[in-house]
Amino acid sequence: MAKILEDIRVLDLTQFLSGPFGTQILAGMGAEVIKIEPPGQGAAERSSPPFAGSGGVNLKKQSPDDLSLSVLKRSRNKMSVTLNLKSPEGKAMLFDMVKKADVIMENFRPGTMEKLGLSYDVVKEHNPSIIYCSLNGFGAIEAYKSMPAFDIVIQAMCGVMSVNGDKDGPPTRTSVALSDISAGIYSCVGILGALLYRNRTGKGQFVEISMMESALSFLLDEAPDFWGSQGLPLRNGSRVSRLTPFNIFSAKDGYYVIASGSDAHWQGILKAMKRDDLTADERYSTTAERSKRTYEVDDIINGWSSDLTIAEVLVALEAQGIPCAKVKEVSEVVTDPELLKAGSVVPVSHPKAGAVNGAMVWDNPISFSDDKVRFSSAAPMLGQHNEKIYGDLLGLDASKLEELKEKGVI
Repeated sequence: MAKILEDIRVLDLTQFLSGPFGTQILAGMGAEVIKIEPPGQGAAERSSPPFAGSGGVNLKKQSPDDLSLSVLKRSRNKMSVTLNLKSPEGKAMLFDMVKKADVIMENFRPGTMEKLGLSYDVVKEHNPSIIYCSLNGFGAIEAYKSMPAFDIVIQAMCGVMSVNGDKDGPPTRTSVALSDISAGIYSCVGILGALLYRNRTGKGQFVEISMMESALSFLLDEAPDFWGSQGLPLRNGSRVSRLTPFNIFSAKDGYYVIASGSDAHWQGILKAMKRDDLTADERYSTTAERSKRTYEVDDIINGWSSDLTIAEVLVALEAQGIPCAKVKEVSEVVTDPELLKAGSVVPVSHPKAGAVNGAMVWDNPISFSDDKVRFSSAAPMLGQHNEKIYGDLLGLDASKLEELKEKGVI
């Protein structure tokens, strides 16, 4: 069975999280993704702890074959070659690869590719139909371009942190790297769009994705500026005050959530709690009134569930059709039998050691009727595919590869 992107070749010059996340999605859909890394240490994420191998997961390498868990999770289905892009020979080899590629993607700081002589204008001279994707911190926002684009910096600047955290506490970073991951996803979408355009017109093009605008698109869907003007707190923990009750609540053995979206839901919650005395109480009967008394409503629900188990609470709420769920620990998620059965979560695989004890990772969330888009191969060792790629793609023999290695080109 043909893979969705089987005939697409991607030259991956990305590092850290955002870029590798995007190219891994392409690899998961069957694209041939060639990770191009500096000789020696490889891409920056290879040095990031923890490391994993035959000895499980540890903060320090236990053997030379141990790989960063970041690499094992972000470079699945990819191939790795080493190439010194600062050397004339290395640059010439990249251009030879560009001639046979469909996509090139990078996420270096602005100006880096220009200094290397690898800007879009230069690259397209070697392949006018190339899709060149540049993922960076701030895109076309000139005033911010020189700023370091770390996820926490982006979250602070785009407003996400201002709406995350408790009402009386400081702004809080989302623990998930929102700007990195969203930019990686948008880069994949942009590349796929450019490939479709090229199929129609034959033209390649430059695609630019910014972490700032990617994260911003997640924030502005909810109009927090408007709700703030209505006197509702923007930073309010897990609450969405305008939909009260919408929060995390306590049971005697853990936490659960309720997502109430209507007055009918409120009536159902009252039935679950057996609080007939509040059914006609005008202080809580409408969403508008409950929103004025968010903390009172939360106290009522917490008072009911504090002596019950999560299982007992969920049975009562689900019987009334209330959206609710247990707040699971990550350790519960990665051992969830339903997720394991569906293949949503799989063991992390090492290219030499096989399955890594104690490490799990997501599998491809995209599903096609004609293609099981799973990550079927482990992330590669540094330079694992030098011989294959440089031999098959560029026609270089073993003696030439040895010469290039001695020169530090690969």
